[in-house]
Amino acid sequence: MKRIVFVVSVAVLVFSVAVKAQTSVPQPGPEYKILDAWAGEWTIQVEVKDSPSGPAYKVDWTLKGQRILGGFCLQVHHTWRAKGAVQNGLEVTGYDPTKKACMTHVFYDDGSWINSTPTFINERTCIETGTENFPDGIVKKLRVTWEFSPDFMSLSVKEEDEKDGTWWTSMAGKGIRPQAK
Repeated sequence: MKRIVFVVSVAVLVFSVAVKAQTSVPQPGPEYKILDAWAGEWTIQVEVKDSPSGPAYKVDWTLKGQRILGGFCLQVHHTWRAKGAVQNGLEVTGYDPTKKACMTHVFYDDGSWINSTPTFINERTCIETGTENFPDGIVKKLRVTWEFSPDFMSLSVKEEDEKDGTWWTSMAGKGIRPQAK
């Protein structure tokens, strides 16, 4: 009897391993290609204002993006250089094929974070809406418009922030995706 139980157990184990080996790993569909807009390395120069009436200053912004988790998400490292300081961030963006929209979470090394929804309104224009949350409890609404060139090798970007019910431009600039060497 013990021998029959052992043989049946081994057979079930072998069968389940064989079935599992034949099961294919899910692959992202073509709709996930939208994530590639931010893949690779982007070098962006922007002019930023911290308040509607504040002075503008220059920022060098680098994005380095790559697909992760079997291609279902995009990971982007942000480096923001301004006023002699460097700020780093880590972004993870996924795609919801049912809603046809991305969801983005960015965490910065100063304790702030952004939750947003980037949505392509046509082939080359993306409008990202969300909030930026600061460690002191301040929450800022933001709207970012990304305009990509037809070959997706350059872009323009504009961020608008909401203050007292009025939207104002807090950042605007242009970027390029250098050719791979």
